[in-house]
Amino acid sequence: MATRRALRYDARPGGGTVALLKIEYRDPIEPVSGLLVIDRLVDGVCAGGLRIAADVEADEIAALARNMTRKQAAYALPVGGAKAGLRMAPDHPARGEVLRRFLSTVAPLIERSWSVGPDLNTTMAELQRAAGDVGLPCLKLAVGRSRGLADREFLRRYAMLDGAIDGWSVHALRAPAAVRAATLALARALGRSSGLRVAIQGAGAMGGGAAYLLDRIGCRVVAWADDLRCLVDEGGLDVATLLAGRREGRLPAVPGEARPSAEILHVPCDLLILAAVSRAVAVDAVPRLGCAGVVEAANLALAPDVADALHAAGVLVIPDLLASAGGSLAVEALYAGDPSGPADVLAHVERRVAARVEHVLADSRTTGRSPRALLEEALDGR
Repeated sequence: MATRRALRYDARPGGGTVALLKIEYRDPIEPVSGLLVIDRLVDGVCAGGLRIAADVEADEIAALARNMTRKQAAYALPVGGAKAGLRMAPDHPARGEVLRRFLSTVAPLIERSWSVGPDLNTTMAELQRAAGDVGLPCLKLAVGRSRGLADREFLRRYAMLDGAIDGWSVHALRAPAAVRAATLALARALGRSSGLRVAIQGAGAMGGGAAYLLDRIGCRVVAWADDLRCLVDEGGLDVATLLAGRREGRLPAVPGEARPSAEILHVPCDLLILAAVSRAVAVDAVPRLGCAGVVEAANLALAPDVADALHAAGVLVIPDLLASAGGSLAVEALYAGDPSGPADVLAHVERRVAARVEHVLADSRTTGRSPRALLEEALDGR
């Protein structure tokens, strides 16, 4: 059953509501617990992913929910932030049953307030299947309803996200599309857009999609790491083959000597994409990084002190507030634009990210302050 632990409402200047809602979940059959944190409702809705991990912690979920609020605000999206987690091993034998019971329990919130997406160890396909099993036609219904769209019309538009582009669904590419746009904008700012060499930490949904999108436009993925190994090739890895052999977020074993995963931080490259876990770089590792710039594709990929140390060392960082907003921007395309097909949705994501990143980088050059510091100052003043 779900138990409401804390609920706080405060008035916002100019109308609207600031809310903190924590719902703690106890599965009635398996020894599994979970948590949903709604950091803020804007126009009655919030958005945020659902993760599955054995080490889900309340403080981390709350921090991620807060980060989601700031991510929406960074793009002036009229949506608040949320995050949820189920505390169990990703390979738990009753994973599917637990997920369905959790979604069934919080279904009233999904129908009116919480727009649910994938997060660590989950995919949109899995979440949609589970939602359908418990009678939820869409995990994004709350957004469509808040924009005045009839369910039938919103579902018609939402079906575009199931559309395929070169064998990939828009669901699978919408978050990586934002990462590619941020990566290319940062490369242009550094004067390295030609023959770009990238290293990618993470081979899950975000890292795999980013590798695919960057490889198809001629970028060289010179290093790629999962949680077990780091593969390196200065001439560029065979991304298509690695993607074909990838299983459950892990790269296939290939001929030659694989390096430890942590080596991804030290491989010489133009840009490092952090697409795996939070707090991925220790502060004492900053002097040994092999990149000129970093893209935070994972939520909270860098701790504040590490981000500050990177800026002091002259390494430009595109924060997750900008680089990992592809999911929300794709949904924005459905209600704010008039997409005629799947490609239009991804184009909307990339346009929005490129413009915002370029604007923030220009301000960073002018002021000498980091992109994150500029964003946080602007968001704190909202």
